[in-house]
Amino acid sequence: MIRGLLALQYAACQQLGVVFGFFINYGVTKSYPGIDKQWMLPTLLQLLPAAIWLLGSFLCCESPRWLLYKGKGDRAAKTLTKLRHQPLDAPNVVEELAGMDAQILLEAESVKDASLWDLLKETMVPIENRRRFFLIFLANLFSQWSGANAITQYSPTIFAYLGIVGDESAFLATGIYGVVKFVSTLAFALFIIDFIGRRRSLMTGICLQLVTLIYVGAYLGVTKNMTPDHVSETPSALRASTTAIVAIYLHAVAWSIGWFGIPYLIGPEIFPIRIRSFNMSISMAFHWAFYFGCSRAMPSLLAATNKWGAFVFFGCICLLGLAYVFFAIPDTTGRSLEALDSLFQRPWYTVYQVAYSSRDDIQVEQYEEKTTAIAEARHVETA
Repeated sequence: MIRGLLALQYAACQQLGVVFGFFINYGVTKSYPGIDKQWMLPTLLQLLPAAIWLLGSFLCCESPRWLLYKGKGDRAAKTLTKLRHQPLDAPNVVEELAGMDAQILLEAESVKDASLWDLLKETMVPIENRRRFFLIFLANLFSQWSGANAITQYSPTIFAYLGIVGDESAFLATGIYGVVKFVSTLAFALFIIDFIGRRRSLMTGICLQLVTLIYVGAYLGVTKNMTPDHVSETPSALRASTTAIVAIYLHAVAWSIGWFGIPYLIGPEIFPIRIRSFNMSISMAFHWAFYFGCSRAMPSLLAATNKWGAFVFFGCICLLGLAYVFFAIPDTTGRSLEALDSLFQRPWYTVYQVAYSSRDDIQVEQYEEKTTAIAEARHVETA
């Protein structure tokens, strides 16, 4: 029930770091304009969280799961009793240790004697795994090239295009933009993702992204020959400018409930245990490669398309992404790997026909998943 919340904690914390970065830069720019301290202080301040992390690591105990993985069962049991504040013979502690031990044995058996070449073949040869791979590849592609991170990187410049004048005002608007992204990501993780499902969240977010990008592109296209003074002196243009700024903030919310966290979440849910770590590593490599590519392309894209064309381009990516999500991405909420196998064996463009699972189907799938896990764990223990 909380799988989505746990998976999106990383995305929320990542965005919180962006918020801190925005406001630190804003404060330093305001206090030390035009001198070396403007770049030296933000660089040095990055050492502070690293030092806190280093000191905190000495206060943390090793993970019971890692200790079990290393064959240190006694230390794992003592650590778990410390974390749970319960005695070693407490039923909850005994059951949790047994569950972790069985899962570790199952995972070790799954990847036993598997080389990288073996894992690559198992990813690309079976059609259901190949379709899983391309799903997560395209999810990262559409996520990054829908423009949200590029807009974040160059938000002071974009806010200036929309009528916010002055470096200080642009930095402040950018900081508020980061806060909006963090709050919406956190709210999405806490209250939405595990209740309305991955697919509905994703389609809602993409639709809202599409609307906001079209509006901002249209505004920049209509006002491309107008000076900032002309815009501020024209009531209709001024209202349109304010609406465009609001649209940028709504775009941040849209991305937070759509593409921002979904690639982190659906990847671990769709891959079998044997190739899960291998494919998630590849997924994160694609994630950062697309992030870098889109961010580097943004200045040239803005210049080559007279500003407005960049937003139209991102809107087209969102439209393609929406079509792909509708036809090919199932709702994984509550579904087992066994149920997903049958979905990925059918043609990708027909997945929408069985995209959602009924409540009865979910209960059956959860029962089958639990039964299969118990049987596999017993098999591993016997072996």
